[in-house]
Formats: sequence, C-alpha cells, structure tokens
Amino acid sequence: MLPTDADAPEPYPDECVACYLRRVVAEHGCDHTPAWGERFRDLRSPTAHSLVRRLDALGGCGCAVVGRGLRPVREVMVRDLHTDQLEEPEHWPGCAGVGPTSSRPCRHWERRPRRAGA
Repeated sequence: MLPTDADAPEPYPDECVACYLRRVVAEHGCDHTPAWGERFRDLRSPTAHSLVRRLDALGGCGCAVVGRGLRPVREVMVRDLHTDQLEEPEHWPGCAGVGPTSSRPCRHWERRPRRAGA
C-alpha cells in the first residue's frame, strides 16, 4: 500500500507523527520518500509547513525517521536479560498522545544524538 492510496491508514485521533510513522511503516512498508509524513501533515496538521523539513532533517522517509532520526525514550525500552542491553519492546505501549493538530512526537520519542563526525 502506498501513502497516496485512498484507503491508506490515517493517524489515530491523538497519535503523534512518530508513532504514526512507526505504525504505518511496520504495517505497510516504506517507499523511501517523505510521503507518509506528508500524509500525516495533510490529514492532521495542514498548517505545519515545516513538518516535512523537520522530518527531512531526521532522515526524510518514515523508516529513517523512526529508525535513525528518533528513538524511543529509555522508559519505553525493555532490558534483554541475556545481554543487558535496552531494546524496543515486543508490544509497543502505544502513543502517549498529542494535541489534535500537533506535528511533534509524543513523550515516547527523543531525537537520536548525532555521532561525532557525522
């Protein structure tokens, strides 16, 4: 399914852009364009003119934004008992919620720190 399909998923009423991107990319894949982010903006925050620019700074397409640009906060992560490493939970807790026209990630997300020299 493409983000431009008539039956493409819409954001839930209080779902943030990051949770939306995570959900639709997991369910429908990523076409490596900003189309899922643009769909979110068009449906939830049509006046958020800088949203696509901000998502572009985080990687551009949906899979890059939630894979490399943003990361779940520590409170959402679970510890692997064998490796002692934090990893994403098997069952995501769901979006923490945002206002009806917000174009910001909810409190479950934070920007990944930039690597030195990147």
